Formats: sequence, structure tokens, C-alpha cells
Amino acid sequence: GLRVLSPALARARIPLETVRRALSAHLEDRPASHVDKWLAAARVSPRRAARARAELLAQLVADRPIGGVWLLRADPGSSFRRQLSMRGVLRRGAAFLAAAAAQIALGIAAWWLIGAGALDGGVQPGWLFAWVLLSLSAIFVQLLASWAGGLLTIDVAALLKQRLLCGALRLDPAAIRRRGAGELLAMVSESEAVETAGLGGALGAIVALVQLASAALVLSAGAGGGLHVALLVGWTAAVALLARRFAGRRAAWTRERFAITNGFVENVIGHRTRVAQEAPHLHHVEEDATLERYHRASGAMDRVGDLLASLPARGWLALGLLGLVPAVMGGVEVGPLVVATGGILQAQAAFATLATSLGALLSAAVSWRSIARLFAAAEDREPPGIPQAALGRPAAAGVVLEARGVSFRYGEGGEPVLRDCGLVLSKGDRLLLEGRSGGGKSTLAAVLSGLHAPASGLVLLRGLDRRTLGGAAWRRRVASAPQFHDNHVLSGTLAFNLLMGRAWPASPEDRREAELVCRKLGLGPLLDRMPSGLDQVVGETGWQLSHGERSRLFLARALLQRSDVVILDESFGALDPLTARACVDTVLERAPALVVIAHP
Repeated sequence: GLRVLSPALARARIPLETVRRALSAHLEDRPASHVDKWLAAARVSPRRAARARAELLAQLVADRPIGGVWLLRADPGSSFRRQLSMRGVLRRGAAFLAAAAAQIALGIAAWWLIGAGALDGGVQPGWLFAWVLLSLSAIFVQLLASWAGGLLTIDVAALLKQRLLCGALRLDPAAIRRRGAGELLAMVSESEAVETAGLGGALGAIVALVQLASAALVLSAGAGGGLHVALLVGWTAAVALLARRFAGRRAAWTRERFAITNGFVENVIGHRTRVAQEAPHLHHVEEDATLERYHRASGAMDRVGDLLASLPARGWLALGLLGLVPAVMGGVEVGPLVVATGGILQAQAAFATLATSLGALLSAAVSWRSIARLFAAAEDREPPGIPQAALGRPAAAGVVLEARGVSFRYGEGGEPVLRDCGLVLSKGDRLLLEGRSGGGKSTLAAVLSGLHAPASGLVLLRGLDRRTLGGAAWRRRVASAPQFHDNHVLSGTLAFNLLMGRAWPASPEDRREAELVCRKLGLGPLLDRMPSGLDQVVGETGWQLSHGERSRLFLARALLQRSDVVILDESFGALDPLTARACVDTVLERAPALVVIAHP
């Protein structure tokens, strides 16, 4: 059954079939009568009729969306530790650690049994059977540890991807422009390094540390005693210093790799400009210098990386054997000597695992510095607002949008772009805002539509400020079509690009309205040419739209949002006079309140 919480906050269990029937009954009523007629005509036996009826209904309504269901989950920007706990990651991590420790303990116990028997002059069948059982148990526990580690990696990677995607969506648009496309692409590649190398390296490092701790216990009971333990601690410190040096070289290499990626993307974007304006003999000067710096950084990192990969395990083996010299010279018995040798070999295996894991873990740590801003940006959550205010109905008349004394500047200490601006927009108003380029028209539109918060002043929508209404609810009520370079056609169907401001998947009524608006805006011939109509894929990898078609798509998207206010920024500049006239008539007909920004 399904655990439910009633309006009275009482918990109860309800059969899943009851819930399914309540949600889908309105979809099944009409097909059910046809199915009953089919079954009666086919003379299906009563014993098989119920199952056949359920299967036929499932097929008939399988592609019909069901509304009224809300998926509740923690915000990706909330406490990451709490998300890990809710996902069960901490519990799986404890299980992985316990399994790794148990595997090492079983391995030590198995070899202790066989070693003790060998030293006594012979291995009894009972001891041999116990050794086989312990070895098989160690294999089973190893499989359990691998399974727990795999689940742990999948869960952490999923949460990390959600967090980084949320952070990318919550980054300030101005900060995104300053970073450039190349740097953002490099950040994406670094996030993959954190996911693949970081998680695997962390698990390997944990196993290696557990192995080192157990090896220290074995060595303390061997012939070397405290000397071997001191050598193990000292060698571990030396490996840590080598790892720190590798981290510095890796950071320098990452910076040069960022520079290459950023420069390559920027040069590809501006290739035509470079060909037209840059002297041919200068085309590759900057690239050659960047590649030279990258080559030097790669060589420096590889030299230290080779040492980190080979020196810890081999160096410890030599050091550990040297630590046995005093005991051998002192005539130690064979038993403690065998125990010490086993501890040396176990520590060597631990250092081999640690060297591999440290390389991956340090690489991920360096990459983390590049994406830490994305991770932290997810915490910049907008005020959710008051639900009653967000769900309120639009006012029938009166003031819809009001701005008082609004000022705005980009960055700290910059010159104000807007100074003491005011505006009153009532239902049915049509406002034309003209001004010179760089005068702040688009900035005012961004403030009114909720993309920027004013530095001072007050902006009210139906008498409520943005904090009371909530950022998402504000943008639903104020639809904006920014300038062409700030708007985008997403890779997806035309219907999705038109109706993304509504509930998705779209209902048949929404699709009919979208087609009607498109035809009024002069996109009818485009729909007729598209083989799949509204379901035609558009965007970078789909049907390529002309400049004017994209402008009208942005217009339709804003009009279909069912908002209280529509703000259009230079939306008619790419249209011919006849098309522009038809678009203006459609906008005037459908927009409840309208602000149009244009050059004089």
C-alpha cells in the first residue's frame, strides 16, 4: 500500500489501485464502455474478462497525462549533508567502510591460520578447512563492499549533478557573460572529473587508509615492532608531502588547460572576425604561447605524477625490509619475522592503492576549485513568497505593475544605470518606452520582469512586492521577451519552446491555442512546412529558424504565458512592415497590459 498524510495530518495506508483509480477514473470512463462492448462481442469468459479489460484500458490511456500530482523533494540548494542522509548515502558509506574493514580482517585471519599451521610443522585438515571458509568469506565481503561502493557512487553523483545544475541555473546572468563560453565549457569538463575521479578516488583512499591501519597493527606484533610502525608513519608523511607537491603541479596544469579551452572556444566563435581583421602572420602567435605554457605545465605535473604512482609502494618495500635488519641480526624467531613480512606486504598493497587513489582524488580536488562557485550558487534561493499571494487571481481592473524610485547599478561601486525611475501600469494599458542605446531601457525591463533586484526603490505587482509574491510567481505574472541575443530557442519541440511557460506536457487545449497564436503571428506557413508541425524539433540540432521566425517565436512564447503584464524588448525590429503590423495587432489583442521597448 501507499502511506498517505491526510488533511488532518493523520497517517494511513491506501492500496495503490485505489489511488490509481482515483487519479485516472476520468480518463478511463469513456474507453471503458467501448472495451466492455468489445469483450462482450468477443464472448470472453468472465474469468479472463477482468484481466483483459484492465490490459486494454492500460493500453488505451497509457499516453494520457494525469494532473493533480506534485513531486515533493528537497531543494538541490538545501543542506548537502541532509540530502545525503535522506538518500541513505551515509548509511551506505558506513556499510562500505564496515565491509572493507571486514574484508581486511578476514584476509589477515585466513593467512594467520595457514601461517600458524605451517610454522607448527603441518597444516591440519580442520585448519585448512577454516582457511578456505575465511578466504571465501573475504571474497563475499569484497563483493558486498563493491556493491555498496557502486550504490554510494551512483547516489552521490546524482545528487552532485542536481546540485551543480541547480547552481548553474541560479548563477547571475551578468556573471555568466563575464566568464565567457570557453570558461563555462571548461567548468563542465571539470565537473565530470570531480564525479568520475573524485568519487572513485575517495573510496579507494578510504580502503587504503583502513589497510594501512591494519598493517600498522600487524607490524607492531612482528619482529620490527615499534621501529616498523615509526617507519610506516614517516613514510606515510613523506607520501603526503609528495601528494601535496602533485596537487600544486596539477593546479598549474589545470589553469593552462582552462586557458586553452577558453581561447579555443572564443577563437571559434570569433573566427570570421579574426580572418577579416587580424594579420595572417599573427593568427597563431597567441595559441603557440598558450600551448608552450601548457606543455611545460604538463611535463612538470607528469614528473611528479610518475613519482607518486611508483615511489610509495616500491619505496616502502625497500624501507620495510631495511627495518627488518636489526631483528635479523639479533636472531629473532621465525614466527615474528613472518608476521613482520606479512605486515610489510600488506602495507605495500595499501600504498599501491593509495598512490592510485591519491592521484585521482587530488585531481578531483583541484577540479573542485573550478566548480565550487556552481556548488555554492545553488544556495542562492529566491524567497518562496506567500502561497496565498502566489495563487491569487489576477485583478479585474486597476493598477497591475508599479515602480517607485527604482535605481539599479551593475556591480559594487558602479555608476547607476537607473536613477529614481517610476512607472504605473494598469490593466489594458499599452506603454511605449523609447530611448537612446545604453540608456537603461533593457535594464528597466529586467528589473520589472524580476530578473534583477533593484538597488533601491520599490516594484509592486498587484500591490505585492517580489519577496511577498516570490520570484517564480513574479515571473509567471510578468512575461518578458528580451532582446534577440538574450533569448534562446532550446533544443526541443516547437510546442515545448512555445509553451514552456505553462504546465508541461501541454494539454490539447494549450496546443490548439499555441497553433492559433502562431498563425496570427504569421508562422502558419512555417507550421505547414514542418513535417511534424508543433512536434518538430527546433534549436541548434533541429529545424533552423530564420531571424524573423525566431523573433515571432519569442513573441508567441510571451503571449502564451497567460501573464498579467507582457514586456517586449526590441521584438519587432527584425520583421518587415506587413508582418510587424500583424504581430502588433495580435499583441494588442492578447496582452492584458503591455510594455514595448524600441529605439526612437
